[in-house]
Amino acid sequence: MPFPWDSDVPVVDEPGTHQFGDFVVTAVEGKHADPYGKEFGQRNTLMVVEAAGLRIVHIGDNGPLTPGQIEDLGRVDVLMIPADDIDHILSKEAAADIIDALDPRIVIPMHYRLPDLESEADSPSDLGEIDGWLLGRDGVRRLGSHIERLIALRLPVAREYIVFDHAPYVE
Repeated sequence: MPFPWDSDVPVVDEPGTHQFGDFVVTAVEGKHADPYGKEFGQRNTLMVVEAAGLRIVHIGDNGPLTPGQIEDLGRVDVLMIPADDIDHILSKEAAADIIDALDPRIVIPMHYRLPDLESEADSPSDLGEIDGWLLGRDGVRRLGSHIERLIALRLPVAREYIVFDHAPYVE
């Protein structure tokens, strides 16, 4: 299946460091969470995007991180992590271990069911919503938007969990 963008657009899908103008993307080899991803060898790539003084880490559908992966990721300002209330990719304990180890100022949960977009019949039966995962956490901020501007010198002092609305063009 061809990519839905022009062939001259660079695609980072292998470990290594790549510079694109003012952006540096570091791809770190990972492993897809068990038992999923067997059809592609459980391959997963952790991404670190550095721009304007921010280090944003997207761990994809990775399982628990190894000490080597944590070291390779380095300083993390913003962490995008799979999270839901029934532990589809990471258990609550595994997610907490990753968050504690990387110590980001902002955590963006991802890879959870959006009830206004999909029913249980429309998505994996073991994919939960986000509300249960957020219970008891300090610093939860629901944006009411699909856009947020993050500025390195204005990151929160205390950790925040930011929940985005889905983009209006997503149906």
